[in-house]
Amino acid sequence: MMKTKVFILLSGIMLFSAFADAAQFQLVSAEQVKAWVDGKRKFALIDVRLPEEYGAAHISGAINIFPDQMQLQKALLPKDKSTPLLFYCRGVG
Repeated sequence: MMKTKVFILLSGIMLFSAFADAAQFQLVSAEQVKAWVDGKRKFALIDVRLPEEYGAAHISGAINIFPDQMQLQKALLPKDKSTPLLFYCRGVG
């Protein structure tokens, strides 16, 4: 069985429970993400901020799934389990 790789761009510890049994986690820097984008690497970008924050501004191509809705909205995630998932949020402070 292929496992989904999950990458956390900022702070997203609350998301771990949604994918804990099927994923590996790795923190990535903004520079790494830019390299993925520039290199045309396939990945799913998930904005976990409030819908109001997402509506005000978000990274192009990102989908908005608030952590409390992760299980309910998992159909929005790629079906291909080899596609890395990259979560981002506003950050702390």
